[in-house]
Amino acid sequence: MAKAMLGRHVAHLAARTQLTRLGATCNILGHMSSTREAHTLLLVHDTKQIHAGIGITEPLQRPDVTVEACVGRREANGPFIVGEALVQAVTQGEAVEIIYPITDGDVNNWDALEALWYHVLHDKLGVRPGNNAYYIMLALPSPVSRDVYEQGAKILFEKFNSPAITISEVPLLSAYALGVLTALVVDVGAEDSSAVAVSDCAVVPSGVVISKIGIVHCTWWLAYLLTQDARVMQALEQVAPGQTHAAAWSLAQQMADDHVVCVDTDITQTDDEDEGVLDVAAALVEGRERDVVKERERQKEAEAKSAASNTSGAVVVSFRGVEVPVGSVHKRFHEPLFRPAVLERVSLDIPTPRAVAQALQARRIGGEPMCLSIPDAVARATANVHPMERRLPLWENLILTGPMALTRGLIAELTRALSAYTTTESAEASQVVGDPQPWKPHHVRALRIPDYFANYKERMDLAPYLGATIFAKLVFGDLSGRNYITKRQYNEGGPSVAFALGSL
Repeated sequence: MAKAMLGRHVAHLAARTQLTRLGATCNILGHMSSTREAHTLLLVHDTKQIHAGIGITEPLQRPDVTVEACVGRREANGPFIVGEALVQAVTQGEAVEIIYPITDGDVNNWDALEALWYHVLHDKLGVRPGNNAYYIMLALPSPVSRDVYEQGAKILFEKFNSPAITISEVPLLSAYALGVLTALVVDVGAEDSSAVAVSDCAVVPSGVVISKIGIVHCTWWLAYLLTQDARVMQALEQVAPGQTHAAAWSLAQQMADDHVVCVDTDITQTDDEDEGVLDVAAALVEGRERDVVKERERQKEAEAKSAASNTSGAVVVSFRGVEVPVGSVHKRFHEPLFRPAVLERVSLDIPTPRAVAQALQARRIGGEPMCLSIPDAVARATANVHPMERRLPLWENLILTGPMALTRGLIAELTRALSAYTTTESAEASQVVGDPQPWKPHHVRALRIPDYFANYKERMDLAPYLGATIFAKLVFGDLSGRNYITKRQYNEGGPSVAFALGSL
């Protein structure tokens, strides 16, 4: 109950415009000493990156550092390599295993995560574990299990010697940043994506859906599309004679990292292999057969339009000293997120990335986590929320975060795709009398960071960090200590006190 009340307070404050003004902020939140504010450290994960920073005196400052949430290892039991050393090893073509410590919504390698935290705190932020005076706000992707609470606290207290910590879930912080109590938070990560229902300041456990589809799958698809362009292949032959497919993969990675991709909803393409996806949508959305037919016709018209203007919106990418003419395929980067079936068409003369192979396997055999499209993941997460009256606000408070949120046009495309799950007046009129569907959404609304958060306005990927800043001010500003635990409490009660914090 205390946690819910705190969440309401956070969201309420975030929604107030005056919170963004320095003087007013101090008046609203001011129960913390300047010393404690200066010695608060934020460590915020999404499914691909870690955003970290020191100091919350000013709640609108961006993270001090952002690093990829991965480590590398040259051999099975060898030391972890991180940061610039990892980038250099990959650039030089070394055989390095890339490890994402957090996948499928859970921590799968605590040693790797500890090495990553050490790099962020010690190497990037200059925190000395032997003399650590920083209160730590740790935010992790949902769901945060008891083991994650306890093990996370153990590392932060025993290895980094923090005087006090609090642990929260990233979807909650994203909702707080946008000033809402209820939301459906979508985070597209490196190897997987999540759709998480937040209702009344709490993550709904049944409303957490993980899909084995992410940025690496989009990159793999883009690499394939690049190999289908004769002009691209001619340019890549200059760069890597006889190894054009490997070069296409590297080019696709560069384009993804540099955000040389976008979504043009006017030329969204479909494939014959994807007809089954529409049939599934039609089965899920009762009474919408006529609308589904119209949607198929619209998509076929878009495909024809795209084919007639294949070079529309072409870009030139500088790659290893060569100018590569890339056609409109850079506008199709996102397609696996909406139609995972396209991955089955990819044929490249290079090893298939592990995450892609796992996604294809998941499509064949099912199981958990599934390889779902993002719209299907959203629909499942929402349908798993009970009672039904809690579902409608989720559709009206859609939040897209993570690195893919920077992709121009993606939010609009997601909103359009989710319209297949809404009802219309004509559909309702055609329903059998006495069989209403009062909890079926009429529309989908995607939220954006308000304009008054000027430093964050175009950075939906930083919404969790903004929420963490506001949340940490309230948590560590409460001298009663109800929503954080101290090193003394940990020493007396052990790791279980961390889980008790998450259960408030």
